Parts: sequence; C-alpha cells; structure tokens
Amino acid sequence: MSIQIKKILVAKDLSKESSRVIRYALELACKFHAQVYVLHVMPTVDAAVLNYVALSMGADKLAKLNKENEAELAGQTREQLQQIIQQETELMAEEVVHPPQIEVHHGEPVSMILSVADRLEVDMIVLGSHSKGRLHYAFLGSVAEKVLRKTHRTVVIVPPNVGS
Repeated sequence: MSIQIKKILVAKDLSKESSRVIRYALELACKFHAQVYVLHVMPTVDAAVLNYVALSMGADKLAKLNKENEAELAGQTREQLQQIIQQETELMAEEVVHPPQIEVHHGEPVSMILSVADRLEVDMIVLGSHSKGRLHYAFLGSVAEKVLRKTHRTVVIVPPNVGS
C-alpha cells in the first residue's frame, strides 16, 4: 500500500497558533508534493441578534450592511492568511511546490470544513487543537473533535506547542 496525499485542507482561525498549523500542513505538502488549501470559517451572527437589529434599523439596511461587512472582513482575512503563509514558507527549508490556495467562508465551522473538504476532494484535513488546561485535557476542542468524528478523511491534529 502506498500513501498518496495530493490535496491537504488546513482549517484554522487567526490565533497565534495558526502559523504553526499552517507550516505543518505546508511541510507535509512539500513531502508529498501536495496542494494546500487554507480555510478560515468566519462565524455567522446569531439569528436572534440579527432579528433584533433588523427591527431597529430595517431588514433591507441590515442585509446591505451585512453583505458589505462580510466582503470586507473576508478580504482582510485573506490578507492576514496570505501574510502568515508567506512568513511560514520563508522559514521552511524546502520550497513549496504548489502555492497554497486560500478560502474564506461564513458559516458553522464544522459543517463548512466538511463541505469544503468534500468539494475539493482533499486527502487530508489538518487542524489545530486548543490547550485549555487540565480540566479540558481529554478534549481536542469542539471543532477538531467533531470533524474527526464526522469525516471519512485522514485528520491530523496539531497540538498547540508543536514547533515551539
């Protein structure tokens, strides 16, 4: 049996651990000459809050404002991810064969990660875990744990202190 990894999806927030998780995925990609897709899922505003605001300012105004803000935030997020990718590729010994692709979406993180993984037909999903102290020692983090349980794809969980 030969392991072939052609596409890797790394789903990450913009925390300080993001760069380590992205570098881990990039280094895996170098070893397998794989394409990396960096995904950031922006949370949506709770429906109850949206309804309350819509009552105050009007549904049409809110929809327009929401659309403009989502596009602006997505653009800023892409720029931040591009900077992280650039910094991490400069620190790597090997050269990245395929430039990483960035995807920014709005939605519920677990379902969006699974949906993008299916659409792109990735071979592996790389996620970071959270360090929440002794009380939460047994848990990976709700997103990582749910993705791990719901996917049929290989999942790599990168602990918070990898590469420190």
